[in-house]
Amino acid sequence: MPNPHRPPFKAIALAGCAAAMLFGHSALAQVRNVDVSIPAGDAVLAGTLTLPEGQPKAAIVLVQGNGPHTRDQMISGARNMGLLAEALAERGIATVRIDNSGVSQSTGERIRHFKQRIPQIVAVVDHMASRPEVQGLPLGILGHSEGSMIVTEVWTQRDEPLDFVVVMGAVGLDGRTVWVDQQANPDRWTEHTPQQQAVIRAAFNSVVDASISGDRAAVEAAVCNLFKEAGASEEEIAENLEGFTDRMASPEMQVFLAHDPMPVFAKVTDPVLAVWGGIDPATSPAINVQPYIVNRNPASRLTVSVLPEEEHFFLYGEGLEPGEHKFGQMKLSPHLPNAINQWLDNEIALGKVQ
Repeated sequence: MPNPHRPPFKAIALAGCAAAMLFGHSALAQVRNVDVSIPAGDAVLAGTLTLPEGQPKAAIVLVQGNGPHTRDQMISGARNMGLLAEALAERGIATVRIDNSGVSQSTGERIRHFKQRIPQIVAVVDHMASRPEVQGLPLGILGHSEGSMIVTEVWTQRDEPLDFVVVMGAVGLDGRTVWVDQQANPDRWTEHTPQQQAVIRAAFNSVVDASISGDRAAVEAAVCNLFKEAGASEEEIAENLEGFTDRMASPEMQVFLAHDPMPVFAKVTDPVLAVWGGIDPATSPAINVQPYIVNRNPASRLTVSVLPEEEHFFLYGEGLEPGEHKFGQMKLSPHLPNAINQWLDNEIALGKVQ
């Protein structure tokens, strides 16, 4: 049996030789930001179109991960998506990103689960396609984490075709498997014996069963049992039971846990770049990469890149250990925009994106 912590493929290292290029782009390129307002059903989505100094070579719609995010997807004080947009503009790529509905400057109801975001992102893609600054250019879509599920859904639902897809820290398995792997990972339960860890994993699965059923009373009972099996005190259970039950009984978790993204991904025929951080604990490449390789459409071109010391958000801090976060000290790793840029250049050169 292969090592479960080592993906069974040779990672394609796209970014290793480009460190010097980053400074050349940064020193020369100017970034221009334009406010946009995009009608999307009952919402009006506020966002930012970020353009390079000269003629762009491609345009990308950026889709954040889970949560009521602004356009910048703030993580540990860092403008995660904003930094990515600026880094891509320095490399000649235009992007647009939006505040989620009901968040910051966007109007409308807040999203209850990820599927409600799909028609809104379709509207954003349509808007980007109509912009005179990027008309006629290769048009793609990029999704991070939960956003990876949205971008493939958008690809299948939009009337006009896209040219390419990028997924980062992507979910490759059904929500149950990904979530239980996060929560019951033995690295998080080192004070428990293997037998206890197995019982805790089973308890997490029982919580998932109850969540998918939509039965709040069953969720509460399963959560209470989980806390007991994990060794929580009566005081800890009383303090945390309601909040965790609310979370697991929410439509957001019910929809996510029951969803398998692979049937939709299998329909995508455009070139796809799938990027993971090698030390990502949230969507570990050890379990999320192989489904993309197995389920890709034969008509598509899939490129997989695992960036060795990157975490889920592709952020780093000077003097911090890989994966360590400290508020206000995080920067975007240059390896991520380099990987996207070099892949896109290669696909354009091959005539696969045009």
